[in-house]
Formats: sequence, C-alpha cells, structure tokens
Amino acid sequence: METQPKKYRMVAFDLDGTLLGPDHKISDYSVQYLRSLHQKGLIISIATGRSPAAIAEVIRRLNLGFPSPHSLGFPIVTTNGAKGIHVCHDTTLEVGEKKEGDGNPMIDGRMKVTELFHQPVPLDLARKTLKVAKDIGCVTNYYIGHDIYAQVLEDWHLEATKKYSNLTGVDFTYCKDDYQETMQRGLPSKLLVLCEPHTIDDTFQKVDEALGHEAKVIRGSPPFFVEVLNKNVNKGNGLQSLCESLGVDISECIAFGDGDNDIEFIVKAGLGVAMMNARDTVKEIGDAITDHSNHEDGAIRMLQRLESENKLIFGK
Repeated sequence: METQPKKYRMVAFDLDGTLLGPDHKISDYSVQYLRSLHQKGLIISIATGRSPAAIAEVIRRLNLGFPSPHSLGFPIVTTNGAKGIHVCHDTTLEVGEKKEGDGNPMIDGRMKVTELFHQPVPLDLARKTLKVAKDIGCVTNYYIGHDIYAQVLEDWHLEATKKYSNLTGVDFTYCKDDYQETMQRGLPSKLLVLCEPHTIDDTFQKVDEALGHEAKVIRGSPPFFVEVLNKNVNKGNGLQSLCESLGVDISECIAFGDGDNDIEFIVKAGLGVAMMNARDTVKEIGDAITDHSNHEDGAIRMLQRLESENKLIFGK
C-alpha cells in the first residue's frame, strides 16, 4: 500500500541564525510571505532562546492578526523552552511603523501576554551557577519576567551586557549585592553566563562540568555566552507543550534551527530542518538542510518549496 506524503499544518522558527538575518532583523521578504501563510491558515510560531521582551520587535514586524481559528495569540516558546506564551497586540500599525512613546510594547502593555507554561531554574541551581560564573570571572544574566539583572565587576562585563542588549533590544538592571535582592524577587526562567568570544569553549566546559546533571547547559549562539536551564527544559519539550496547547500533533510541525539549543527541537518535530549556516552538530541530526543561509532567507525559501510541493495544510 502506497503511503501518503507527509503534510504539515504548523511551522516553528528559531530566530537568531535562522529566521533573522546576520543583522538580527527579519526581512521584508520573510514578513510578507509569513503573513500570507498565516492568512491562509498555516500556524506560524517561534521557538527562541530569547526572553519574551527580546522578541517584541519581531512580533511587531510580522504583525499577524489574532485571535485566529487555531490560537488566541501568537504562539511562542521563549527562553529555550522554559516558558510558553500567547501574544496579542495592536495590528493596526503598518510593518515599518512604530507607535509613539518608545518603550518595549511587551513591557508597557501594548502587547498582551498569556503564559501557557513555565519551568524556571531551581534556587539552589541558580545560586550554584552564579558562584561558578563569578569564580571563573564571568558575568551572569538573571531572567525574571521581562527583566534581566546583571552584576558588573569588570570593564568587559559591561561591554558584554551592552553587546547582548544591542542584540536583543532589552535593557539591563544592574545590581551590586551578588543578586541577593534579585533572587528574593523570584526564580529565573534561565541564567546566561556571558564570556569573551575566544573563551566560549573553555567557559562551556567549566560550567557544564561544575553543574553536571543538575542543569541543561547550552553553548550559546552567537558564541559569547553559555545558557543554564532547568534540567528538564529544552526547545523540543517546549515545542511539544506548545503543540499540545494548540491541539496540533508535533509530527505535523516543521522546525527550523541552526544552533546547539535547537537539537531537541529539530529531532522532535515532524520535519526538522537545519539551516545551511547551522553548526555541524545540528546538520547531522536534521531531516533536511536548507539550500540557502539565513542571509538569503533560507528558511523561507525552503517553506516556499514545501508549499509548491503541496506539503502544507491550510485551515483548521
């Protein structure tokens, strides 16, 4: 008996190195195509290592209308799988237009966020991570809600936080008490140990060895940080939970990614696609590899090919 070709009703994109170009922005070409797919009924989602506030500009640029037949808001996995959210916002703005008042719309309330699930880092692990990072001379980002806290002890620490802020568009709150007040505020969704790019492999090894099986430790991309998560957290589990909330079987989802944090995400999806510019570890486990890099809208071109092959399911 001849099997029917596999078809997909949902697509999930990593951001940096995948949907976003080398300038960490989404192209007009990608925006227009994803809008058209959303209008036809394909479920568009994002699965990123970024915090919710750090993806506000991408959501605003895409400007997808919600609620839709399949979701009350834009379905997103954030902080590498630690948190799942739906986001609704004012879609009356044009793609290139910004509302007066500056500020991050995720923080000031112009984007409404509904939390679907959250698995933060336990307090004992957070304390241990902060100590390890300090002992090896690094600075740590501590994520609570939309806020990122950091304690700067050296000049390069400040430069590293500014670099990360420029990458994500999110400002830091600086502390001077070894994160004591910050920890009293609550558990972090994740911790991110910033390092100098030439020390990334050494920093990853030291953090990974120190935390062992207590945490999920990931080599960051771009390579100037190491991420620490709850040991049960990864993008693959996050995507699974997101799919369940939407009533979609994960086998009907396409996942695009490029970094080590995308491995479980790509393995679990019905069709896991590694970017041409992905790390070799990701290409080795992908079902397919794009013919173009993120600089050339490689994920979008692959999706267009799948549409032309009648492999996308539109509507509920």
